[in-house]
Amino acid sequence: MSKASPTARTPPDRQVRAESPGADRGAIVIIEVSAECGDVRINNERLFAVIKTYSSPSEISETLLERTGDALLSHDFDSFADCFFIPYGIETVNGKRTIGSRENLNLTFDAVHAHLLKQQVTIMARHCVSASFRSPNEVAATHETRLISRDILVQDPYPAFSLIKRQPNGVWKVAFTSYVIVDSADLNNALHA
Repeated sequence: MSKASPTARTPPDRQVRAESPGADRGAIVIIEVSAECGDVRINNERLFAVIKTYSSPSEISETLLERTGDALLSHDFDSFADCFFIPYGIETVNGKRTIGSRENLNLTFDAVHAHLLKQQVTIMARHCVSASFRSPNEVAATHETRLISRDILVQDPYPAFSLIKRQPNGVWKVAFTSYVIVDSADLNNALHA
């Protein structure tokens, strides 16, 4: 396969309508994105920035796992909350619940963070096991979590299934998670706080 010359224009993979952030605030511009070469154009003018616009379902899941895990361990609720769609659905062995507000998400966040502190968790080793697009705006993903205190596994690894949805602004957020935690009533209770 031959590579296109730097002067050749790759047809856009996607066109996005966006509001101009500059002096023409409110003006609608067309952004053309070519995923193959990272070529980004606004109204046919090439930008001198590389923007990664396409991610695999696994990359979307892994990114959110890393951000939420880091936020839980560092007690950074704002970064954590930015990763979730409200209302957010949770399912555990205790049943299903819907978190309908940022305040309720904060209560659950604090309860899970307190559980991690009590268990002296220093590492949340989480990885995506499987992920696929259910539609252009929804990813179904399964991940596994290992809670580790220094170099000791504090409970059996547990799987979870999540639905991740792309918001109108293009940001991916977790909308639902089903956890299968069979050896920690405390963690299940924290998820229902």
